[in-house]
Amino acid sequence: MKDKELVPLFVPALGAILINAEDKKECPLSEQEVIDIRDKAAVIMVTSEHAAKMAESRGYLDIDPENCWYDWQMLRRELGRKPDIDPGARFSYIKNDDQEFQQTVIYARKSLPAFREILSNRNGNDIFPLVKALLSEPDCRAYIWLVVSEDRADGFLAKIFELPSSFKQFKVGQEIDIPDTDVQDWMVNDNETLYGGYSLRYNRSKMDATGQEAFDKHIGVKAYA
Repeated sequence: MKDKELVPLFVPALGAILINAEDKKECPLSEQEVIDIRDKAAVIMVTSEHAAKMAESRGYLDIDPENCWYDWQMLRRELGRKPDIDPGARFSYIKNDDQEFQQTVIYARKSLPAFREILSNRNGNDIFPLVKALLSEPDCRAYIWLVVSEDRADGFLAKIFELPSSFKQFKVGQEIDIPDTDVQDWMVNDNETLYGGYSLRYNRSKMDATGQEAFDKHIGVKAYA
């Protein structure tokens, strides 16, 4: 047990707790209320295998506590709750010394010619090309997906389309020059087939079958090229 990484398990499920809290309030919970409820909820640390078995027995994946606001809004949408609220961006937390993840950055940069070929052959198709890059402010740093507006010789002009609320200097809709050397990943979802997205594939590989199915549904992908 001591050699296995432990993950948090909420009992009862955090999603169920939030549903009950919103029903009692009779209006949507604020982001701070969701965070406060998460911080006060009963949680135990278990192995990932135990957490997977619990998710299987429940029939669903619980809300990720590190992305509780985002996942809560996704759950509200699935339940048809109104009004629909902007969930903001979803985070993926990766350790700096994770060599397997760092390899995904190498793959992404080496395959930029393939990305550029897709961009040049899109013929007006709405393929929503994205690059991931580090956005940094004095009090906030995060790797963010941006929509590519223009392919340049040594980089891309890309627009911010979602941003965590903790950012104050960067704004949604702002265009930024991203040199090739700053690209952390790239992806294209072409008719439900994913090209690139090496960090997404890595995160998906760490999930069980139930988690992978939910992940694919969330990003709108049925095949990986």
